[in-house]
Amino acid sequence: MTTQTARLAVQERSTMRKKNGVLRRNGITPIHLYGPGIPSQVFQVDSQLLRKTLSVVGYNRPVEVAPDGSGETHLAFVREIQFHPLTTEVVHVDFLRVDMTKTTRVDVPVELVGESAAVRVHGGSLIQALYTVLVEARPLEVPVVVSADATIMEDFDRAIRVSDLEVAEGVAILTDPEQMVAHVTPPVSVAAEDEEAATEAGAEPERVEAASDETSPEAVVESDGDAGSKA
Repeated sequence: MTTQTARLAVQERSTMRKKNGVLRRNGITPIHLYGPGIPSQVFQVDSQLLRKTLSVVGYNRPVEVAPDGSGETHLAFVREIQFHPLTTEVVHVDFLRVDMTKTTRVDVPVELVGESAAVRVHGGSLIQALYTVLVEARPLEVPVVVSADATIMEDFDRAIRVSDLEVAEGVAILTDPEQMVAHVTPPVSVAAEDEEAATEAGAEPERVEAASDETSPEAVVESDGDAGSKA
């Protein structure tokens, strides 16, 4: 499935770096565009428009960066977002230009779908251990999300691993296939019973072994009788 792109109209930056604070106070955010095939360029963009765009594309959807008056667009991914340490306001964004004909590597969110029988029937707790995977694909084929089928976890022994994830043709997952994505832990009562049973099973052989080391009463009587007859 082809990924939809968002369009971001930008303008040439009219101030030097030291005056970026003036831009921000006027509702403008500085951005940086770089990548193969173009020189590093600096632009500015309406802060409200930028926030709206970032909320849609995140880090794994391409953006068409369109400088005003240039008649061209650059397909790019968000590479870094800088926030104000106190207000969490976006103060600067780096965009990496990509070639539409070549593959790129992007971290994509993992989303659990469906309901596990280990949760629904057995009362377990669902634990997600991995929230993103690294994928490689052409820019317009990068998935928005990678789905993980929770229904395959029918009991507490079955976990979801990266190797269980399915993606479209042309998309490759580069994350370690053995890495755990999610699992279900048993309820406290079940876990306690299992632990108690394991403890008892481990202790039983010790009691048997200890009993075998003791001398039986019959053996003592026979020993005394033999000693008397010899006397």
